[in-house]
This record gives sequence, structure tokens and C-alpha cells, in this order.
Amino acid sequence: MKLDSKYFDKIRIKTGPNKKEPPAPTMCEWPGCAKPSRHKAPKGRGAEGQFHNYCTQHVQEYNKTYNYFEGMKDDAVAGFQKDAQTGHRPTWKLGQNSYANINGMRRKARNVNDPYAMFTPSAENVNAKLGRALRKNEIKALNTLGLDETATSEKAKSQYKLLVKRLHPDANAGSRENEDTLKAVIHAYDTLRASGFC
Repeated sequence: MKLDSKYFDKIRIKTGPNKKEPPAPTMCEWPGCAKPSRHKAPKGRGAEGQFHNYCTQHVQEYNKTYNYFEGMKDDAVAGFQKDAQTGHRPTWKLGQNSYANINGMRRKARNVNDPYAMFTPSAENVNAKLGRALRKNEIKALNTLGLDETATSEKAKSQYKLLVKRLHPDANAGSRENEDTLKAVIHAYDTLRASGFC
């Protein structure tokens, strides 16, 4: 070890005791008790963040009788418990705030230049009966029936009846050759009915 090192000069050694004196113990707040308090107990409703200082014996007695809702009516307690489920923060039902107003969004979207009808369906793509553009499964079902997107519900019904008569085994001398095609046609028509198209 070099005693003339530049690092050696920077070492400082504290002399004397470095112990801090512990703070004086607080006394139990229970009337007539002179024991030191070791436990905190909440003061109650309306005094959140404030605590009593009690010894072990008295904090146990206090906890046995402590009731946060003491003095509250039953409907007030039920309201508090309901609000506690959301952390006492305000909530809204789905679709009630202004940002969830779909009709309002559609009204605002009319002012947007949307040449490919990505956000608002164009007039030629809107189905008259549904009042909206056809979904992919509906277009696929129409294609299975041999129709395109411009078909009406009456045309889909008549096409379905025609295909069922043509593909049914009774119309083909009991042959089950077209069974898969018939199932696909029935499934396509069921899809259109479920969506409200037919």
C-alpha cells in the first residue's frame, strides 16, 4: 500500500460513535394505558389516512369492534360497495359516451373523402333490405347460389328453390351424386336467412 497515493488522501475515517438515538416511543392512546404503542389502527370513515397508536392488547380490542360502515344506512352501504367494484371511478354503459355513438360517427364520416368505401359503404354496395353493405359470408353464400351482390332476397329465394328441386336425390332417380352441392346450397341459404337477407 502506498501511503503517498492520491487515493489515500481522500479516505476519511469518522471518529466517535455513529449511532443515531432511536426516537422516543409513542404511548398508547387508549385512555388510562401507559404502554408504548407498536400498532396503528385506522380512525375510520371520513378520516382516511389517519391512525390511532395502540399497544398490542388495545389494538386487538379496537379491531374487534371496528366497523367502517357504522352509522351508514343500508342503501348507502350497498351504493358504496357497488362503487367499490370500479374503484369509485365513474363508468358509462357501452355506447353512451359521445365517442361510442356509431350513428354520430357515420354522420361525421360523410364529410370524409372515402372513394373506396372503406369506412362508409357506397350507395351501390348497400343492400336495400339490410340497409348496409353485404358481409363476406353473405357474398359467398350468394355466389354458392349462383348469384352476385346485386341479387335481391326474392331472387335468392327463387334460386334456392330451383337448385333444391334440381339437386335433390328424388329428382335424380335416387342418385346421391349431388349431395355435397345440395348441402352447400342449403347452408348458403341458411346463412342468408340468419343474416336477415332472406
